[in-house]
Amino acid sequence: MATVASAKLSRSRERAAGTRVYAERMRALVRRQQASAASRGEDLSSLSPFLTPHAEVRRVLLVHIAGDRGMCGAYNSAIDRIAYRFVRDTIAAGIGISAFAKGGKGERFLRRRTQIDIVGSQDWPRAGVTDDDVDALFARVSDAYLSGEADEVWCTYTRFFSPIRRDPTLVRLLPLAFEAGGSGLLAKVAAPTPLESEDSPERWFYEPDLSTILTEVLGVFLRLQIEDVLLESFASEQGARMITMEEATERADRSLQELTVAYNRLRRELITTDLLGVLFASALREGEERVRLAERFGVG
Repeated sequence: MATVASAKLSRSRERAAGTRVYAERMRALVRRQQASAASRGEDLSSLSPFLTPHAEVRRVLLVHIAGDRGMCGAYNSAIDRIAYRFVRDTIAAGIGISAFAKGGKGERFLRRRTQIDIVGSQDWPRAGVTDDDVDALFARVSDAYLSGEADEVWCTYTRFFSPIRRDPTLVRLLPLAFEAGGSGLLAKVAAPTPLESEDSPERWFYEPDLSTILTEVLGVFLRLQIEDVLLESFASEQGARMITMEEATERADRSLQELTVAYNRLRRELITTDLLGVLFASALREGEERVRLAERFGVG
């Protein structure tokens, strides 16, 4: 299991690296459009429904990403605690909340501990993160926000840093925000890119219009965000399983060695007991034989 998890981890990290570079350039492009719109006195958030916050937050959708099975240490329990606190705080604030669960473990936890409405769920395919799963989750999230079913969409997932370092994280998927120096899902490059570091914004001409183009670009960006959280979560699960199974193998080897030593010690003790029994029986037999000979020949 450790070997299989290591192979899956390697594939998912390579894919995530390419996704993040592409998404960072898109993020820089949108921020450049914000600067261009601001120079003309326009508010970019009013041009796309993905950027426009709802007037009042009355209903929240939580996308909870966990695993389908255990044997990965504290991976599932750590992200479940983050989701539980978010649900508890949201309900305490008087805001309605529903959830979409990715992974059987996460779905069972939400049903057992929170009793909130589960509007849908997905299991993990053997291949890990597939385009069909990303498209289905993107459609579910965007439809919920655009239709008014949810005023905000939040996501609990696990960020991957290394097989031994993972960070359970809560982020907002919708509405999108592109603040300067923001800390969004894909804003993980601290240094500004050339597109972001220009002092004066350029004047852009749009065909057919900025609203149409921006909405399509933001839709692609949102899909990349969803793909990123799925890849990060899948990589975190595989990293946790790899480390857990390696530790389990080491413990099994130590236990086997200890049991082998205990078995050999017990075997020596049994052999010694058997030898003592044979020697005692032999000595008793010799004593009885001497007594019989003495009685027969009248020897004292």
